[in-house]
This record gives sequence, C-alpha cells and structure tokens, in this order.
Amino acid sequence: MESLQCDLNYLSRDILADIMARLDGSTLASAACTCSDLHGIARDQRLWKLLCHSTWPSTALKGAQHLISSPPMDCFSRFYADSYPLIFHGDHKDADYFPTQHPHISPSDFASFIDVYYREKCVVSSVLDGIPRTVDSDHVDNETEIGLMSCLLNRPFKMVLSDVSHDEDIENGDLLLSANGKYGFLSLEKTGEPEDHCEELKEGIRLSWVLLDKKKGKAANLSSWKPLLVKKIWATDGEYILHFGCIIPVHENVLPDNVAKCLIVATCYIEETQGYLRWKEISMRIEDTNGTYINGGKNLIILNQALYCSRTNNLHAVEKGYQQFEGLKQEMTRKKKLQKSIADWVCISIEVAILITLGCLRGNFSGLECLVLVLFCHHTLIFFCFLFGMSLSTLCCTRASVTERKDEELVIPAETVVGDEFWVRGVHFEVNLVFVEAAPGF
Repeated sequence: MESLQCDLNYLSRDILADIMARLDGSTLASAACTCSDLHGIARDQRLWKLLCHSTWPSTALKGAQHLISSPPMDCFSRFYADSYPLIFHGDHKDADYFPTQHPHISPSDFASFIDVYYREKCVVSSVLDGIPRTVDSDHVDNETEIGLMSCLLNRPFKMVLSDVSHDEDIENGDLLLSANGKYGFLSLEKTGEPEDHCEELKEGIRLSWVLLDKKKGKAANLSSWKPLLVKKIWATDGEYILHFGCIIPVHENVLPDNVAKCLIVATCYIEETQGYLRWKEISMRIEDTNGTYINGGKNLIILNQALYCSRTNNLHAVEKGYQQFEGLKQEMTRKKKLQKSIADWVCISIEVAILITLGCLRGNFSGLECLVLVLFCHHTLIFFCFLFGMSLSTLCCTRASVTERKDEELVIPAETVVGDEFWVRGVHFEVNLVFVEAAPGF
C-alpha cells in the first residue's frame, strides 16, 4: 500500500510562508504537525514574531522586542505558547506542583506587556520593564536600591500603569489617536444622555497583561481577557471600573488558604461633550481571601508562582475559578462576622453577670429585677451556645467539602450522552467521546 505524503514542492516556500503568516497560533501549530515541509516553515521565528505583534501590539513597541528575543526566552514561539492561554484555578495540593525553593527574586526581573482592546481594536499598549516606583533608574547606588527594596517588601504592593491618559489627541473618525500614535480611546455608540454603559463595556473591552520573567525566560498572562466585573461610579459622572485577573494557587507557607487573587483594575470615563472613552488608570495588585493587599515580599513569590500555573483556553473555566474564589471569600467573611458576634455576646454576658453580682452584693436590685437579669443571662447563654454550634457545624461542613474521598465511585446516569455536563461533589464534569474528564479548572 502506497504511503500518504504531504508533497508541497509544487508551491513556493515564500507562498507557503505567506499563507501560514495569516494563521492564528493554534492553527499554525497544528499545521506544523502535518508534514515536515510545513514544520520547517512553522519554525520560522518571523512568523511567530508577526503573530505576537498582532496579538499583543505592546511586543512591537520600542524596547520590547529585545526582552523576548534575548536569552533565556530567545524566541517568539515560546512567548506565544506561554502567554496565549490563561491561568485557571485548580485544586493543586501536590507539593511537586509548586517550585521547591524561591531564589532571590528582584522587581527588576519582571517585565509586563499590557494591551487593551475595544471592539477588537487595540486602544492601549504599554510595556513596563521592572516594577515602577522601585528601581526604575540605571544610575541608582546600592544604598538607594536597598532602601527601595526594603520599602517594597514591607508595604502593600500595587503596580500602576501611569502613562494611560494623554493630553493631546487627534480625531480620526470614530477613533482618536493619542500623542504617541497609539489608539487611546474610541467613541461609544450611545452618547448625549446619562446611560449605564456597563453591558456595552463588558462586551466590548478586552485586556491582556503578560508577565515576563527575564531571568527564567517564562511568561504568563495574568488577565482573564474578558471583564470579570464592570460597575459605574455614580458619584463621578461617567466613570467606570473594570476588573480583570486570575486566581493563583500558592503554597500554604505563603498564604494559609493556598490561593491568591491577581486583580487588574482598569478605570475609564466618558466625556460628556463628545462621548469618548478615556482611560484614567490601569493597575495590578494581589489580594488574599480576606481582600487584604499582600505586601511586596510575598507578592514577588506569588508572581513567580504564576509562571508555573496551569493554563487553559477555556474562558468559562477561568470565570468558574474566579467564582470559586469569590465564594471562598464570602465564606471567610461570614465566618469572621459570626466569630465577631460570638465575641460580642460573650462580652455582654460577662458584663451583665458582673453587674448582677455587684448589684446583689450591694442590695441595689430587688428580687424581681434579679430574676429578670438571671433570665436574660440564661437566654444569652443559650443564644451563645447556638452561635457556637453554628460555627462548629460550618467549620465541619467546610472541611468535609474540601476533603475528597479517593475511593468514591463515580456513577454516570445511563441516559447521559456526549456533551452533557453535570456536577458531582461540587466538581464540574463534561462527557467526552471516549471518557469523562473534569472540565479545566475544577
């Protein structure tokens, strides 16, 4: 039997390269696996360079290309493979998942590529080499660098993109070109009346924040691509806040809850006269399950951990992981309120008991008053026991939901067909053609 061959010798290599330059990353990688002719063309870094420039225009900015083409990253194909899929939150309890040790991590090791899109057009592109407000000068002495590092490691961390807004703008149809030649904002469809544009912004705006470790040659996209939250600030006319980000699993030595949230906040506002969308600030910070900012020392460790997280192209899995984190955050908040209520009632009970004791000893209370106070203390004690029981029950249920039984048999209904989705013990499953697998991120 004659073997099948992929013979493309009749086509010029330049024509094949021009065709493959029009493909997206996943299609280009798939085409490279078909035959040796296409594989050789797909290894051309010029194709991946153009693909990176079209996907993330910030990689084409001055001073950005050498960060990717220089060792240890050394190639655009590797940068694309690391940055295109998004981080999703999974249950990573295995110690082998996390880096065994954290070497000296400096803010200057990282670089960020930020791109914002509106209606599939890039409106903001910027590159941050290092972490601003730490060591952003090439002529810093050792004492100044040590002082800046100490300040970073002992205060809440927040990375701010400060060059978003522009003063000089040139109108170009529906688009406005900023002073540096990049599209800074666009005109909204509905203007001239005080409307809520949250849905329009949620459907139209996309954001990418690629973190690059220049020493390790690894990259990761910290954004969720789509907005996780869009809300209007009614106190200020026409100002909106958009939340992006990802959930990063961390070692328990870093955070006791084994998880942190990388939150990217984009603030924009709409001009009243012309209705143009202007960007005010784009910032990134790390939070724990309590919503507390994490200081710079742990933040660098978490950013380093983000480079090793699992990735997925399933945006649904990313959103579900974020919802899981928000559920855990709400549960922690509820527990804190419950503990605070218990502590308040304990204090009240002690104060009333002391008051009754002193009153009875001094004879200030009559028998009826003492009886009323005793009944009050009795009911207070019952309520305290009830709250304590609720707290203990909640804690046991939470631990039981987290603990997985390895020997539990998964029973699939007989009427299940391909494409069905269902939940078992809080885990999302999807039926494939051959087997049942857990959806990414769960």
